[in-house]
Amino acid sequence: MAEDPWAAFRTAPATASTQGPWTKYAAPAAAGNDPWAEFRTAQPAPVTPAGPWAKYGAPAAPSAYVQPEPPPGEIIHGKDRSYISGHPEINTTRPADDPTSRDTAVTMDALKTRGNNADSIVDNILRKETPLGHGYTFGLSDEIVSTIVGGANKLMGGDFSDSFDSAQELQRQELARQREEHPIGSAATEIAGGIGSGIGLAKNGVTLVGHMANNGLRNIIPRAIAGGVEGASYAGLSGLFGADGGIPERVDQALENLPIGATIGAAAVPATDLVRAIFGRLAPIFNRDPVERGDTLMARRLMQDQQTPETLATAVEQAQAAGQAEYRAVDAAGRNSQRLVAMAAKTPGEARNGIVEDLTGRQEGQAGRVRTMVTDALGQGDNAFQTEQSIIARRQAAAQPRYDAAYANPPPQGDFYTDMLGRQSVREALPVLERTAAERQMPITDLFTEVPNSNPQTREVPTGLVDAAGNPMTRTETVNSTVRIPTARGWDFVKRELDARVNQLYNSGDTTAAEAIKETRNALREQLANDVPGYREALANYTDNSSALEAVQTGRDLVTAGNADEARAAYGALNEGQRDLAKTGAARELTQKIDKPDLGRDRTRIFNTPDMQGRMDTLVEDPVVRALFGERLGREQDMSRAARTITGGSSTYENFADGETVGDASSAIIALMTGHPIRAAGMLGGRMLNVAARTATGMNDEVAGRISDYLMSADPEQIRSLADLFGRVQNQPRAPSIAPAVISAGANAPRSGSGEKR
Repeated sequence: MAEDPWAAFRTAPATASTQGPWTKYAAPAAAGNDPWAEFRTAQPAPVTPAGPWAKYGAPAAPSAYVQPEPPPGEIIHGKDRSYISGHPEINTTRPADDPTSRDTAVTMDALKTRGNNADSIVDNILRKETPLGHGYTFGLSDEIVSTIVGGANKLMGGDFSDSFDSAQELQRQELARQREEHPIGSAATEIAGGIGSGIGLAKNGVTLVGHMANNGLRNIIPRAIAGGVEGASYAGLSGLFGADGGIPERVDQALENLPIGATIGAAAVPATDLVRAIFGRLAPIFNRDPVERGDTLMARRLMQDQQTPETLATAVEQAQAAGQAEYRAVDAAGRNSQRLVAMAAKTPGEARNGIVEDLTGRQEGQAGRVRTMVTDALGQGDNAFQTEQSIIARRQAAAQPRYDAAYANPPPQGDFYTDMLGRQSVREALPVLERTAAERQMPITDLFTEVPNSNPQTREVPTGLVDAAGNPMTRTETVNSTVRIPTARGWDFVKRELDARVNQLYNSGDTTAAEAIKETRNALREQLANDVPGYREALANYTDNSSALEAVQTGRDLVTAGNADEARAAYGALNEGQRDLAKTGAARELTQKIDKPDLGRDRTRIFNTPDMQGRMDTLVEDPVVRALFGERLGREQDMSRAARTITGGSSTYENFADGETVGDASSAIIALMTGHPIRAAGMLGGRMLNVAARTATGMNDEVAGRISDYLMSADPEQIRSLADLFGRVQNQPRAPSIAPAVISAGANAPRSGSGEKR
C-alpha cells in the first residue's frame, strides 16, 4: 500500500498524562459550555498540493477526525477539577500532580466510588440528608459514619485508617456537591439540624440560657452573656468537628468561629424575647371560646412562673387569715401572669376600667393598712399618741402604791443630800415644792420634816439681870437645833421639778444648762433608788412625764438617727416599762413617715432597706410578732408590685415587648405638635405593638374580662377552678426555650469555605 503523504496531518499529538488510560482524551482547556470540549481536538484543514502533479489531481482530502467519547465511569482530569465521565456533576478539586501520594489515592478512590453509585437512589437520599446530620451534630456526623465504616472494615480484617479516610473523603465530596447544587436548600437543612440540636440540648438541660429565669430587661444582660457563652461553645464545637484536616486546622477553625458564635448567641436572647413577647403562642387565636382562650393563656403563664392554681389559692387564704382581705390571686402570681393582666388592662373594654379602678382604689388605702401593721407590731393600737397617754396613766395607777410605800420611809440623809441642798437648781426647786403643797392643799409635813441639826449654832441672849459686879447677865441659846429637809416624797418632787426644768431648757435651746441640771437630776434619782426602799421598783413601774418624753424620743431616734448602733444602745439601756414608751415614739415616727406625700404610692418603700429592717428587728422583739409583721409587709409589697406591673412603672423594653400602649393617637398627635417627635413615635409604636400583641394572643375584651375575673379574684374556690385545665395544659408536650435552638442554628449555619478541603 502506498505511503499516505497526509498521515502527519491527520491527528495532533495527545497531551501526556500519568493519570490513566483515558487521559489521552484530556485537553488543556475547556471550550464553551461543553464539558467535554477540552477533550476534543479539531483536525487540520486539507492541503491541496501545488506543482507539476496538480494536473493529475490531488488525493482526496481525509475526513475530520473525531475523538471518541471516553467510556462512562472513568476519571477525567480537567484544569482545576476532576470529573466522572458521563456524570460531570460528580467532581472534586483536582488532586496534586503527584499521583502516588496517599491523599491523591484517597481522593480519586472516593470520586470513583461516587461515579459507581451515580444512579443509586439510596446515594441520592443520603446526599440530600447529609447537611441535616452535619448541622445536628455540629459537623461531627461524617466522623461518626467514618468511624462506623472503619470499625466494620477492621472487624473484617481490613485497615481502619484507610477505610476511615476513604469514607471521610466520600462524605466531604457529597456535602460539597449538595451545597453547590442546592445552596439555599442545603443551608436551610443545616440550620434545621442546628435547631433540632439546640432543642435537644435544651430539653436535656445542656444549656445556660434555658436554665435562667426570663425576667425581661431586668436580667437581659446576664442572659445575653450566657447566650454569648453558649453560642461560642456551639460555634467552637462546629468548627472543631466540621473542619477538614488535622488537629491544628480544626483548632484554627474553632477559634475562628468563637467570636461569630458569641455574637449570634448574645443577639439571640433579646431577639427571641421580643418575638415570643409580641407573638406568643398562636394557638389561642383559633379558639373562638373567650373563656377557654383566657383560661389557656392563664394556665400557660402560670406554668412559665412555675406556679399552680393551688399555690395562688393557698396564698390568698393565708392573707385573709391575717386580715388582709385586699390580697388577690394576681398578687401571689409571678411576673408572667401579672404581665398578662397588664395586657388585659390595656385592652379596650370594661375589663380595663375594672382592673385599673380596683388597683387604684386599693393602692390609695395602703397608707392606712401599713400604719395598722406598724402599730400592731409595736403594740400601739390605732393611735400612738393616745396609746402613749394611756400607758402613762396605767403605769401611774399601777405604781402609786409602790410610791406610797417608798414615801413612808424615813427621809434620806447624809453628805450627798447636804450637797444637793447646796446646789442652785435644788435651792430653786424647794420654794416650788412649798407652792405645790399649798396648791394641792397638802400638809407641808408631807414634803418637809424637821430633824436635829448635826452642827447646831449657839448665841448669847441678854437676861435683863446683872451680876455682883454689875455686869449684864446672858444665857446661851441654840439657834438651829433642827433643820428642815425634804422627806422621801419631797425629794421625789424635787426630782420631778428638775425634770421639768431640764425639758424647759432643752426647749429653749439652752442645752448647756439643761445638761448640767440633767446631771444633777440623774444623780439624785439614782441615789434615791439606792437609799429609799421601794423607790426603784416604783420608778420601774411608772415613768413621769419627763422620763416618758425621753423614752419616747429614744424610740423616735431608733427610727431616724443616722447612727443606728447608738440608737440601739440607748434603747437597750431602757427598762421594760420605758421600752413600751420607746415603741410608742417609734410608732409615731413611722406613721408620720408613712403619711408623707413625697413617699409616693408605695408606702412600703421605707422598709425596703436592710438598715430599716434591722431597726424594726430591734423594736419588734417577739419572734412570732416579728414574723407576722414580715408576712403582712411582704403581702403589701406584693400588692404594690402587682399594681406597678399592671398599671405602669414597667421598663420601656417590657412595655414594647408586651405591646403596652404608651398613649392613644390623640396624645401622639399632641406630642408631635408640641415638638416631641420621639415621644410621639413611641406612643404610636406602642399602640401598634399593642394591637399586634393582642392579635397574636387572641386577646379581646371578652378574653380580658375572663383574665380579670380569675386573676383579680380573692375567692380561693374560684382560683382553684382552673386546676383541671391547668393539669391538661401541663401534661401537654412543651417545646423548650427557643433561644438555645436559635443559638445552635446560628452556630451551625454554613459559612464560606466550610466543607472544602483545607
